[in-house]
Amino acid sequence: MSLKLKIRLSVFLLLLLLLGLGGYAFLTMSYLEHGAHGIKQADFNAARATVLVFLAAGTAVGIVMMVRLPRIVVRPLHRLTADMERVAGPGPATRVAVGRRDEVGSVAAAVNLVLSQAQADRRTTLAELFTERNRMASLVRNLDEGLLLLDEHGIIVLANPVACDLLGLPQTALLGQSAAAVAATHELLRELLVPLAEANLAGDAVPDPVFTFPHKGDAPHYQLSISPITTAAGPGAGQPVAAGYIFCLRNVSDFKKLDEVKSTFLATISHELKTPLASIKLSLMLLQNPRTTDAERHTLAAGIGEETQRLLSMVGQLIDVSRLDAGAGIKLNVQPMRLADVIGYATRTVLPQLHDKQLQLSTTLPDTLPAVHGDVEKTTWVLINLLSNAIRYSPAGAPLCIRAVPWGEMVRVSVEDCGPGIPAEHHRRIFERFAGMPGQAEHSGSSGLGLSISREFIGAQGGQLWVESESAAGSRFLFTLPVA
Repeated sequence: MSLKLKIRLSVFLLLLLLLGLGGYAFLTMSYLEHGAHGIKQADFNAARATVLVFLAAGTAVGIVMMVRLPRIVVRPLHRLTADMERVAGPGPATRVAVGRRDEVGSVAAAVNLVLSQAQADRRTTLAELFTERNRMASLVRNLDEGLLLLDEHGIIVLANPVACDLLGLPQTALLGQSAAAVAATHELLRELLVPLAEANLAGDAVPDPVFTFPHKGDAPHYQLSISPITTAAGPGAGQPVAAGYIFCLRNVSDFKKLDEVKSTFLATISHELKTPLASIKLSLMLLQNPRTTDAERHTLAAGIGEETQRLLSMVGQLIDVSRLDAGAGIKLNVQPMRLADVIGYATRTVLPQLHDKQLQLSTTLPDTLPAVHGDVEKTTWVLINLLSNAIRYSPAGAPLCIRAVPWGEMVRVSVEDCGPGIPAEHHRRIFERFAGMPGQAEHSGSSGLGLSISREFIGAQGGQLWVESESAAGSRFLFTLPVA
């Protein structure tokens, strides 16, 4: 039975009793008005008893309705409220009990429908949150930068594997710990907290500090940037408040190496430019001296020409590098060519250098050597550069050898010397720009660009350039070109 029907029946019963009482009183009064001259005691007693019965019944029904009707209305509401509080609490309940099919039951069913929809939305939201959390965790975990996150109380709440590796501490020793407490016994972390104490944050005018981690081997330099985390202070609260700091350690070892390489290059190129310019200046002064004989003038002019050619060669290398960096590419005049002609021209070019050091150059070319497909000028430049390096690092009177042999669909050319050799760990580095030969300061005189440009030239022609060498065992530089 519905709650509305119960209320209607109760009110109808009370109304019926009141109408009965009123009707009986009306009939009695009408009877007395129409000639009733005397009323027997029995009739009076019956009328009084009837009125009392109606009054007692009405009073009883009223009392019952006063007591029961609020309970009938309020009890299901209390039960519904308790069920909703239980569902809203931390317990496992997720539905409201539907007791009867009345109005409160309809409300409970509607509440269950809303709860079901809310549960579905909650599950969807949780799935999205878990997905985003996993993505962020994977991103933070796989960053190649060290990442530390401190909350507003200075507690470490996040440390990715790179940061743990840099600090040499496991995550269990960092997460949930006070940064100041850990720094008290850990020097590296104490140094990282110094910029925070000095308010050296990311984006200000003060450069971010660079720290060195010796245990990282070839990449020990990391730059620290500290970024504050801000959160809204609430409606009408004014400025946002700080919620912590992000410590980011970025590997800048390559930039450090680049700075060192640039410094070395500037020192080398300054020395290389200064030496021929000083020689040219001295020669010009001697040429202007009236006591200089014609033979001496001729010798001085030849020396000026050699130094000028050296300067032009160096400037040409720099121009080639700038063109490559600008993306201009390498202009080639590719055509079939005979390597014997290229080798002959290159050896004639370096002949004065060979004579100065009394080196013995031998050339091995098979009669059946096929023509190759390439640029004569660029290939000759590469061979001259390889020969110049071999002459520079070879001891006086040592032999040099140029070999060319068929190599499948390619022809392989090699330049072999008896110099100090190159350790295997430096084979890749010597082809980098400005690198030069490691550990050969006594053989200075190279800008460190020749091998880099040579590899670019050979690669543009479809070949390869590499080195085969060991310490104290000489070096052999090889390159290949496709058969015409």
